Amino acid sequence: MEQRTESNRDRSIVGTRIRRQRRELGISQTELARRVGISASYMNLIEWNKRQIAGSLLRKIAESLDLDLAELDGAAENRLFDALNEIAHLPSLAPLDIEDNQTGELIGRFPGWARGIAALARSEQEATSLAQTLSDRLSNDPFLGETVHRMLTRIAAVRSAAEILTEYKDTTAEERERFYAIIDEESRVLSDVGEALAAYLDKVDEPNRTLTPLDEVEALFDVNANRFEDIETAASAFSQSLTDPHTVSRQSMARAMVDEHLQPVIAATIAQHVQIIETSTARVRAQRALIDYAVGAILMPLPAFQHQAELLKYDVEALADAFSVDIDAVCQRLTALPASISTPRFGYYRANAAGALIKQVGLDSLSIPRYAPACPLWVLYRAQQSPEAVIRQRAIFPSGERFVFVARARNTGPTGFGKPRQYVTDMIAMPENDARHTVYAPDPTALVEEVGPSCRLCPRPNCVHRVEDPLAD
Repeated sequence: MEQRTESNRDRSIVGTRIRRQRRELGISQTELARRVGISASYMNLIEWNKRQIAGSLLRKIAESLDLDLAELDGAAENRLFDALNEIAHLPSLAPLDIEDNQTGELIGRFPGWARGIAALARSEQEATSLAQTLSDRLSNDPFLGETVHRMLTRIAAVRSAAEILTEYKDTTAEERERFYAIIDEESRVLSDVGEALAAYLDKVDEPNRTLTPLDEVEALFDVNANRFEDIETAASAFSQSLTDPHTVSRQSMARAMVDEHLQPVIAATIAQHVQIIETSTARVRAQRALIDYAVGAILMPLPAFQHQAELLKYDVEALADAFSVDIDAVCQRLTALPASISTPRFGYYRANAAGALIKQVGLDSLSIPRYAPACPLWVLYRAQQSPEAVIRQRAIFPSGERFVFVARARNTGPTGFGKPRQYVTDMIAMPENDARHTVYAPDPTALVEEVGPSCRLCPRPNCVHRVEDPLAD
């Protein structure tokens, strides 16, 4: 099926472009057919996208029309075709009944308009993503909530003191001085809080700036594509020293090696990113995250891990057994794999029992709320109903993007009869197209579940699980 789609895509672009260029040069269809040694009727079929064309015949036609071969069958047009085809199948455009079978015709006859439509769609997608991110932050950011609360408290104090001075004329001079002092003090504090809020909102206006310590740490991993080569190099020297097959012992030994030998490398990594890690709280969080990263690099050296991952088709349980590590360590390590055509792109997410995302190494294409719980329909939350079981979910978002989620809940609390269990859930996410390289590749008939980023950011009107109105109603 994929081959047939590819073939139709190329043919519809090529035939239309040949017809347009021939007409621009004032060459008749019969004359062009004579030049390349085919019948006029066959040339007509080619121009109207009824026959596939390639090889020497395509080269002859390109030469006859003074075109570079790449202009007739270029990769840029194929990417544009894919982009327009994706636009045509957006759920929001379904009522328009777009003629997706004419995409190649549009590109061939009106390439400028085709590029313009794709650019507008890309701009709209970026603007929507930014609006969703800022809405999530402004609606749920604890710093913003606390700051606004402090402002309202100070304003109330100033107003109360001013009302007393205005309404009670019989106050003594000493009492009036005391209320003046209250107004002065509260006004100064209010000014400081206002300046802090203004500085914060200035950062909100810059989409590439981080807002909270958690954002700063995530940005550190983002700019490095979730991989730190200096730490990888330093860790590789200690991997061979781990001979104990027991998981707990190996992890303890790896952590001791990091504490003793890799702290300078971790400190240097943070120092190299002072433009991202700006606050002391973020530095502490970054150090903690990089220590975990270094432990994973010692336990699972990247070349060996990548080889085993491909061999085991990225099965997190099998990889955990192969390297004698916990599954959550495998999930995090998958995000560090170098990008390639055959390597899936992974995101990693961890949620606690309250639904809060307490760790994430995200995918650019997957919109995740930072300060509020994600969609309750995600398997990330459902997995806690079946602890220790690996559960797969095939999910489609309102944008039409499809992902495969794989989640497993584990106990982080004490073990033993009568002791409370404290569960967290680890989840990896991958685009559905990438999942075909993994053991989690869904069968074409597998259920596709409609999900969203979060209630606030999801436009689905009839979702019975909605707890908040959407941002854009």
